[in-house]
Amino acid sequence: MAIQTTELESELDSLEQKAEEYDTRTHTEKRVAQAEEDLKKLNRALNKLENSLDGFERQAGILTEVFGRSLPSKATSARDKARSITRVSQDDVLNIIDDSSQSLSSHIDDVRETREDVNDARRFIDEHLQEIQRRQLDDANTAESIQKIVGEDPDAMKTISRYRSFLNSILNPNDSVSHLKSQWQGLEKAFENLDTDWKGFQRRHGLSDQTIEDLKTLSEVGQVDLDDLSDTSVNEMLDVPELRSTIKVSL
Repeated sequence: MAIQTTELESELDSLEQKAEEYDTRTHTEKRVAQAEEDLKKLNRALNKLENSLDGFERQAGILTEVFGRSLPSKATSARDKARSITRVSQDDVLNIIDDSSQSLSSHIDDVRETREDVNDARRFIDEHLQEIQRRQLDDANTAESIQKIVGEDPDAMKTISRYRSFLNSILNPNDSVSHLKSQWQGLEKAFENLDTDWKGFQRRHGLSDQTIEDLKTLSEVGQVDLDDLSDTSVNEMLDVPELRSTIKVSL
């Protein structure tokens, strides 16, 4: 009987060992499968973050290098966080997988959250660029209005057109930041040689406020009645060579 009991206990021990080995193997297989799935999710999240960071860096470069503005602190913080999380090594990821007290899914959530911060920072930068765009386009419109009353010099009109096209492209540019910077420097230099604001045009030609208002109206509607102009305005206009050669008086 004792022998039979010993044999039975031995058999039970063997079965328990096999069961433990099976449970361990099954648990390990599940962990491996989960780790593989988490790694796929992590890679997708990191790829999306890197794409967002690339777009962010381009817009940040346009703001700082092309237009010479400072990067907002909000954008700097988002960039630093993104750079830090993308520098996590493969060994660090493997350590997270091996450490049962850590979760790779938590790291994935951090990557996704960081991407949202980067996208939000890019939108913030784009708002700054839109404000620059709005002001500079106003200058282009004014320069075009002045050109309408001084004869629309072809070179000047071409410069204004290129200047406007550049500004309209800065939110979705195709060129590198360095190329955009070089392009903008050339455009800005050419644009500065034009009459780009009414105040400057007024000072350069010594015109009164009323004459400037009359010229603005003339550039907008194309013609004004002589009766609506004062003698001072008419005389001042005719004293400006560019205006004298382009303004026609109909009786």
